[in-house]
Amino acid sequence: MAYAPPNHSRSAPQPPLAKSSQEGSHKRRTGNRPLSLRAIMFRYTMAPALIISVLLSMLFTLQQMSDRRDLLLSHGRASAEQLVELIHLSDGHSFEDRIKWLDKSLLALMLERDMIRSVQLYRADRNDAGEEEFTLISSVGPRPRTAFKAEELRGKQAHIYEDLKSLQVLHPLRGEDTNCWLTIELHRPYFLVGTYQVALVGLLGLIVCALIALVWAVALSERASRSLEHFKDSLRAIGQGKFTARAAKSGNLEMSQLGEEINLMADNLAEFLRDYQDGLHQSMEDLRQSLDSMEEQNIELELARKKALENSRVKSTFLANTSHEIRTPLNGIIGFTNLLLKTEVDQLQQDYLQTILRSAESLLTTINDILDFSRIESGNLVLDHSPMNLGQVLEETLQILAPYGYEHNLELVPFVDPQLPPSQIGDPLRIKQILTNLVSTAIRCSENGSIPVRIAVQSGKESELMMSINIVDNGARCDEQGRRELKQLLGNNPPQQMTNNGMGLSIARSLVHSMGGELAIEDNDQGGCSYWVQLPLTIDRNRSAVTREQFPGCRLLLVDPNPMTRQQIYQQLTYWQAEPLEHSDSSNLVPTVEQMWRHDALPDALIIDTSVAEDDFEAFIGTVKQLVDTYQCRVIIQGSPVDLRRCYDALRSRVLAFLGKPVSREGLLRALKRAVPNQAQSRPQNDSFPVLPWPAKPRVLAVDDYEANRLLMSEFLSAQHVEVTVAASGEEALQLWREQHFDMIFMDIQMPGMDGIATTAKIREEESGRRTPIIALTAHVGTEEKSRLLSAGLDDYLSKPVSEAQLTHTVKRWMEVYAPPASAESQSPLKGPRLVDISDSLNLANQDSGLARDLLGMLLKGLHDDEQELSRLHREKDHQGLFERVHRLHGGCCYCGVPRLRAATEQLQELLRPVRDQHTPQFDEKAYQSAYDKVREEIRSLRDWAADQDLEALFGLEDDSEEDSEEPNKAAEPAAK
Repeated sequence: MAYAPPNHSRSAPQPPLAKSSQEGSHKRRTGNRPLSLRAIMFRYTMAPALIISVLLSMLFTLQQMSDRRDLLLSHGRASAEQLVELIHLSDGHSFEDRIKWLDKSLLALMLERDMIRSVQLYRADRNDAGEEEFTLISSVGPRPRTAFKAEELRGKQAHIYEDLKSLQVLHPLRGEDTNCWLTIELHRPYFLVGTYQVALVGLLGLIVCALIALVWAVALSERASRSLEHFKDSLRAIGQGKFTARAAKSGNLEMSQLGEEINLMADNLAEFLRDYQDGLHQSMEDLRQSLDSMEEQNIELELARKKALENSRVKSTFLANTSHEIRTPLNGIIGFTNLLLKTEVDQLQQDYLQTILRSAESLLTTINDILDFSRIESGNLVLDHSPMNLGQVLEETLQILAPYGYEHNLELVPFVDPQLPPSQIGDPLRIKQILTNLVSTAIRCSENGSIPVRIAVQSGKESELMMSINIVDNGARCDEQGRRELKQLLGNNPPQQMTNNGMGLSIARSLVHSMGGELAIEDNDQGGCSYWVQLPLTIDRNRSAVTREQFPGCRLLLVDPNPMTRQQIYQQLTYWQAEPLEHSDSSNLVPTVEQMWRHDALPDALIIDTSVAEDDFEAFIGTVKQLVDTYQCRVIIQGSPVDLRRCYDALRSRVLAFLGKPVSREGLLRALKRAVPNQAQSRPQNDSFPVLPWPAKPRVLAVDDYEANRLLMSEFLSAQHVEVTVAASGEEALQLWREQHFDMIFMDIQMPGMDGIATTAKIREEESGRRTPIIALTAHVGTEEKSRLLSAGLDDYLSKPVSEAQLTHTVKRWMEVYAPPASAESQSPLKGPRLVDISDSLNLANQDSGLARDLLGMLLKGLHDDEQELSRLHREKDHQGLFERVHRLHGGCCYCGVPRLRAATEQLQELLRPVRDQHTPQFDEKAYQSAYDKVREEIRSLRDWAADQDLEALFGLEDDSEEDSEEPNKAAEPAAK
């Protein structure tokens, strides 16, 4: 028990409103204040005494009431029996004498008995109607309150009748042939007066007992209150620091024990105060001694910090060199795998190549994890900014981790928001690191189910996007302790000692924060955790919008027992305007398809998951063969790579496509185009990159000491119609440059002998006139290397492994900036005009690249609406409107380098020109239809061409600030002009 002394400090005056609120709260507190010990003892003492007194009084009163009633009834019965006996003894006298004698006896009975109210003697006689009724023979006292009929009493014995009105004793006469009864009505007030007397006595006893209990309760409560008041005063003194105060002894055992405990507490507090003061003095003395040694420790710590920084620098150098040695062969593995994927291989081989590619990229991600952990520790992490597709990054990550998930019966299901732009600016490798670490953690915590990974556009403003990534596990293999560790690892205060899993999550957390995003973890309804990542990205405006694939009216039946994967494919097919149908019960698949076949409602294709086999692949293969052979179904088989291999050989001749899981959008699109080629309404997409209409075939020098990389660069550049020369060392590259002319040089940095930087410096010293763009190729990953390379004279930077997309993008940009205009003699003759002529666009815009780009962009932007409007006017045979629309389109073509579309619109315009002069134009319908089809064909070709082009790069206006190459651009501007 502790006591807090009241605060006697004077408070500032308060406003009336505050005072009223305080009064209200005070009233509430006093209204709910607990009872005092005195009141409790008073209640507990008085209540039993009063209850016992009331019960005894009620019992005594009821007993007396019962006794009085029994006494009254016994007197009545005795009197009735006595009179009956007297009447029986007077049988020998005349009837008049007996009546007189009876009246005297009844009167004497009334005078002797104060308990009797009246006495009557009845005899039953026949009336004129022959009915038996009672006749009063003799009576003393008033008439009874309750009368009886003769038939009610005939044959009955003596008895007592009682109701609310009267109390009577009824006795028949003996030996009489007639029905004669003697009734004695008892006097009720005698009974009631006795009852009131008894109740009064009980009430007096109750009052006496209550007074005695009250006196006793007051005495006990006062005694206990005085004892507690003494204890309260002692505790108040002890609480104020007066540890010498002691509680007085009491005659009660419990109170005496409480006093002893209070005194013992005071002794302990006094002892603790003495120990505390002694410890405080000792601590101050130790602190003074510690301050003397802190200067020496600070000096030692400073020396240790410098040593640690040096060790960190050595470690970073070692890691960078190790990364270079590993990434160089990876460049060849990834590059040649991509090239092999473009060759004619069957679908199973393509899956194998995709697995090799994903495994190599996973190894690359692991290397980046090691380097990033080192950079994060030293605070030197620098993010890359390059074009990417976030949905494709997610799908590639899940395909790499899928085998790990299948070990625990887990399916990784990607959900990509359809509103996601086709290209964004970010760091794809590090985003893949984040996804890999989080999804791996979700797999370690889950079993038997699905792990959905959703990417959604949370908000967008101009060119900025806020992306949301959600990963959900079911927590089947993670207990409460594991979830607490996860939340601690992803929280603001991660532990100092971490496992491999902890290091990966720590890297993911640091990368997300470095990108300006947020990472959180929370519990979900399944008993697991949900991981939330928010990342800001920039829309890549330099990339043209990808043509949306459409399958309007295409009916597809999805046969998959897993609702999560079924939902993923259903959403993607709906986005492509297909009509998917869902079917989850594999047991009735054949009857369902047969029913559709009978009603001529067979879908265009069936997408069947291998999970319906339930490890009985023989039955599954037989079912698929039956669907194909009997009902002529077009079938796509989807499943894990292991399951696909089990049925590939048996079904390769019947199934149109095999779709590996996790299902990617590109893989699903490729399977649909193979299964329902006539339903697609968009240009066919492939993995190749369209070739630019070069003014002259450029010549490029590729320098690399690794033979595989030289061959890879040669293959990539040759596919772009670029003449490639390779060199294995810096000395060879310098010699080739002196002997030949090159439009661009790709320079490896780390080479034996003369490295890339030294070779570049030598070229810059010797070159005169036009500056040759030199692009650095290095395995030292990280944009922190860019400033060092650019200051050494290189113009741009590519990190190994180099993808075909990065290489094509770089070649387009630099060659369009620096390619000199080709002379008429050097150009090879063409069979017809080009689809797009960049030089013609520049000539029409008076060599203003920006104006030429804007004019061509406006034309391309309106081609879709023009095509739709032309189709409508042609269908409605509105030749007047068609002429005006074609005339408008031809006017736009006259200011852009689109000679084929310009010629086609001019021809159609001339055929429709008579429409202006007459309402029923006369022209050749066949020529008109041919010219109209030619315009539609050229519009579609131009739209397909625009989907793969970057107008900024075509006209040399791409913003190079994203590549951090402002200095080479400034140096190159005079050459470009």
